Amino acid sequence: MLDALTASICVVDHSGVIVAVNEAWRRFSDENGGSDAFLGMNYIEVCRRATGAGADAAHRFGHNIEEVLTCRRDRFEMEYPCHSPDTRRWFLTRVTRLETEAVSHDDTDCVAVITHQDITARKLLEFELKMLAETDELTGLKNRRKFLATADKVLERLKGEGMPASMFIIDLDHFKEINDTHGHAAGDEALRHVAELFKRGIRCGDLLARIGGEEFAVLLPNTDEWGAIMVAERVRALVADSTTGTGEGKLKLTVSIGVTTLWKSDSSPDAALGRADAALYRAKENGRNCVRAATVEFISPIGV
Repeated sequence: MLDALTASICVVDHSGVIVAVNEAWRRFSDENGGSDAFLGMNYIEVCRRATGAGADAAHRFGHNIEEVLTCRRDRFEMEYPCHSPDTRRWFLTRVTRLETEAVSHDDTDCVAVITHQDITARKLLEFELKMLAETDELTGLKNRRKFLATADKVLERLKGEGMPASMFIIDLDHFKEINDTHGHAAGDEALRHVAELFKRGIRCGDLLARIGGEEFAVLLPNTDEWGAIMVAERVRALVADSTTGTGEGKLKLTVSIGVTTLWKSDSSPDAALGRADAALYRAKENGRNCVRAATVEFISPIGV
């Protein structure tokens, strides 16, 4: 019966010694260069002696096998990665206690069945669905939901540790005119074009997202307002110095940017977004193609 199952299975006695394995267990071990000396090996001791990247998980697993065998819990399960040099893999392992019929409720007669089920396909699907839920389809950037969720975590850290954090909103100037004059395909290409420029302008560790039609946002952990202004100005200049193609030739683009810091008094990232949006509105009023900040007076070199 055990050999007919696809999961890798072993049976351990009350002390953790392996007393039986199935064919899937043997096959998996052979394919991954493992030992075939299974019977008589103490599974708990193997877990305790584990070293390297997965040692903590192995130690926890060994402890929980012992918990099951000593009747402190009926079963235990955990997911764990088991990547090979060329393949990403995940497994679900379960430890289930069984009592032998020879002596009805004697703890020393307990045995446990340990199964390892390959769940790689499920994990890859989960990752794909998570990525789709957090990604803007047109630009490949993070979307508004992911931006706000990350900003919320940064805000909590700000309140706990006092580290500064900032954000800015970027709006593509005259975007409606691009769509109306050159068509929506040109508008989409303009959005993809500026998204690539934004990636070049921000720093490693900053989070860039598309939060609306032609609006983008950047979250800058460990950055005060002046630092955010400098990054925003670099982004603005990159766009101003570039062009994107349309069916009728090259198109010059500019962006307006509103900058703010996150405040400890903010109840949510929406409050900071509101300040950044107000600063963006001032940038639009001041002739576009410029950076404005919520509290710091700053005039872009090309700003009016």
